[in-house]
Amino acid sequence: MRHRRRALFALLTVGLLTSCSGGGDTALDGSSQAAGVAGYDHAQVGDEYWVAMPPLSNKTGKPLTVLDAEIVHVPAGLRVTGYRVEDSAGSGGYLIGSSPVTATDDVRTGPIRVAAHSQSDLYYEARVKVTAAVHGDLTDCRFTYRQGSATHHQDLGCDTRIRLGKPL
Repeated sequence: MRHRRRALFALLTVGLLTSCSGGGDTALDGSSQAAGVAGYDHAQVGDEYWVAMPPLSNKTGKPLTVLDAEIVHVPAGLRVTGYRVEDSAGSGGYLIGSSPVTATDDVRTGPIRVAAHSQSDLYYEARVKVTAAVHGDLTDCRFTYRQGSATHHQDLGCDTRIRLGKPL
C-alpha cells in the first residue's frame, strides 16, 4: 500500500499533466493546461483505474451545461467501463493522471453547469480496466454540451499512458 501511495505521489509531483487543446469558436477552453502525458507504468491485467479528463473551462460570455464526456481513442488492452463526475474543491485540486479504483468509489454523473468565463470545480473521470498488454495511449476527450438551445460536441486533447509493469 505504501508503495502505491508513493508511486501515485511521484506521478503527481513529477508534473505529468493532462494536455488540452481548444480552438475556433468553441466554448470549452483547454489552453490552461500544460502539455504532457500522465501515466502509470505498473499496471497488471485486471487492474482498474480512474483516469482524469480535462478540467471544464468556459471561455465564452454565456453559461453552458456539459451533458456527457467520453475518451475517444481507447487502445487495445484497455476498456472504459464507466464515467463519473468528481469535485476538485474537496481534494485540493484536479487529480492528474490515474489512480486505482477502490471498493469505496462511488459514481456520480453530470450534467455540469459552467458559468460564463469560469472554470468548474467538477470534472469527469473515466474508469479504465486493463484487459491485456496495452498498445497505445488513451487520447482525445469528447464533450457534449448545451449552450442556449444548441447542443455542441468538442474534443479536447488528453493523453494518459497505462502500461504493464512490475507491481508496486
